[in-house]
Amino acid sequence: DAFGAGLMPHSAFIYDAGYVKLREVVFTYNIPPSLLGKSFLKGASLSVVGSNLWIIHKNLPYADPESGMTAGNIQGYTTGSLPTTRDFTFNIKFNF
Repeated sequence: DAFGAGLMPHSAFIYDAGYVKLREVVFTYNIPPSLLGKSFLKGASLSVVGSNLWIIHKNLPYADPESGMTAGNIQGYTTGSLPTTRDFTFNIKFNF
């Protein structure tokens, strides 16, 4: 039997992988032209970007459902993968 007891994972290692994730948020402030005065800049903006900020999971401890490491056709099998990191980025944009 291909699905014998020796090949199936134990129920203690099976989790509901349903989740809600806030993947990315961007806040941008455009500097008004009046603040730039008579400089050589035509425009400027400042941005803050946050990635992987928040995840709600029902029963998936210490893991991110999107970070599974699989090979071939083994959906949902996760081993040795860590949760994705929370990142913050700051951007400055100048228009000449």
